[in-house]
Amino acid sequence: MSNLVQTVIGALSPDMIGKLSSVLGESSGSVSKGVSAATPALLAAALQQSSTTSGANGLLSLISQATGGGNPLDRLPALLGDDTARAGLLSQGKTLSDSLLGPSGGSVSNSLASFAGLKGGAATQILSLAAPLVLGAIAKALGGAPTATGVQALLSDQRASILGALPPGLGSLFGLGGAAQTARAAGTTAAASGGGIMKFLPWLIAAAVVLALIFGLRNCGSKQVEAPPPTAAVTPAPAPVTPVAPVAETLTLPGGTTISVAPGTIGFGVAKFLDSSDPAPKTFVFDNLNYDTASNALTPESKPTVDTLVAILKAYPNVRGRVVGYTDNQGDPAANKTLSDGRAATVKKELVVLGIAADRIETAGMGEADPIADNATEEGRAKNRRTELIIVRK
Repeated sequence: MSNLVQTVIGALSPDMIGKLSSVLGESSGSVSKGVSAATPALLAAALQQSSTTSGANGLLSLISQATGGGNPLDRLPALLGDDTARAGLLSQGKTLSDSLLGPSGGSVSNSLASFAGLKGGAATQILSLAAPLVLGAIAKALGGAPTATGVQALLSDQRASILGALPPGLGSLFGLGGAAQTARAAGTTAAASGGGIMKFLPWLIAAAVVLALIFGLRNCGSKQVEAPPPTAAVTPAPAPVTPVAPVAETLTLPGGTTISVAPGTIGFGVAKFLDSSDPAPKTFVFDNLNYDTASNALTPESKPTVDTLVAILKAYPNVRGRVVGYTDNQGDPAANKTLSDGRAATVKKELVVLGIAADRIETAGMGEADPIADNATEEGRAKNRRTELIIVRK
């Protein structure tokens, strides 16, 4: 089954984005970023509406309106290339967008403008453009005889990919904030955190071995020999087991370039994902990417991580990504937001300097929003101070 988010985003070529940017008076990067956020936002609204049978029937009516003259996804070049056709598409799209978003429309538009760096009017027009395309994508996925049950099943199946593609903060506008964060976390390769049970696996194995020996020795021969009375002797603690770092593997990228990356790193995860049939979007957490304290400057030790990502992105020229910076909750929230913005921009700048086209990478700084761990502990705060890469298009 096709990924609805990817169907819409993939339908808009760079030339179409460039045309829209001229019409809207915005940069191509901001328009592309706006489309990549508006698409899952409208799908999230449809997902919420489909939770009832009456809502699903309402979606069928909107789909019929959007595709009455043919599916807009099949006619995009003509619709965007002609001033009259484009005006008609945006006019119809405004009605469809208002129907999908309801009272949340203004808040969604404002959030979209803030996220993508758009003027309010441009954000509204991007939502108007995306609405008929979103409904067209649903129509394509449902086939020739859509039903309310089919709409509900389709959107339910795509729930994780829809919520995972939502920019942080937008999910709450549909009452899906927690679910959206859960979806992003489930789809995240936590390469930087080093957390989870795997971190403690060597210790657990060692403890299990020691316990097995203790109980084995206690039970062995217990029928012949009476156990001696307990003594005050204390069994020495087992020596700590040092975790063994994963062995780097050599991966061959399209075009023949090879990279040496270890499992668990962002380079390994991104390369494997792009080589798979798994749909975008997917989120990865940078590992070995660090900044000087209270600064946007990357440490020298971060260079290999950036270099590896550049090699991967060059091998997959159609890939589009979003770099998102986060902080913990210490300090002034506004300053944290500015810091996270700057850090995401720094990563993009490094990628561009090394040959990645600027319009392939979006950035966002979320400050202390959407923590993935408890800010009450130093370990939790360290996990929350992270930079993510979201592959939004393969």
